[in-house]
Amino acid sequence: MFSRSFQPSIVSLFSSTGSDPFTGLWTIEKDDTLPEDSFIHFLNDETSLPAPPRDQNLVSDDDANTSRQMTRLGQTVLHLQSPTLPTTFIRCPSVGSDLHLKHPWLHIQVKRLGREWSFEVGIVDHAGREGVIRCSTFKVTAYSFCSAITHLRSSFRSNRH
Repeated sequence: MFSRSFQPSIVSLFSSTGSDPFTGLWTIEKDDTLPEDSFIHFLNDETSLPAPPRDQNLVSDDDANTSRQMTRLGQTVLHLQSPTLPTTFIRCPSVGSDLHLKHPWLHIQVKRLGREWSFEVGIVDHAGREGVIRCSTFKVTAYSFCSAITHLRSSFRSNRH
């Protein structure tokens, strides 16, 4: 996709504050067997508005951890919600295509909600070998599987000083 394009030092593939962040690059998958609990929605982090459609039950971060004071962002965020992680996700680019970005690093910004979550990044090295880096909050140790998947544990530091 970007193999013949000039690649500046920073490339932003997604911003929840854009006019239509999913146009072009992204595909959305959600669990159709759980329509009330599995959805992807943009909302203001501070107000949780706009609310999702009436048939969908928004689980807020207050429900996850009432004893911990959460930092609220006064801006639009992407809310992905599902009781089954593998069935509700966003993907860039769509299946069967590659981005061909040559950056040696990735930055992802997430908020601690007290719930399990994960993300995966497909990579290709200089020799053309493909692999997946999977990060999640529910695995205790890092490990490699089939030499094509590396699983890293993601954790958040405490907000306390």
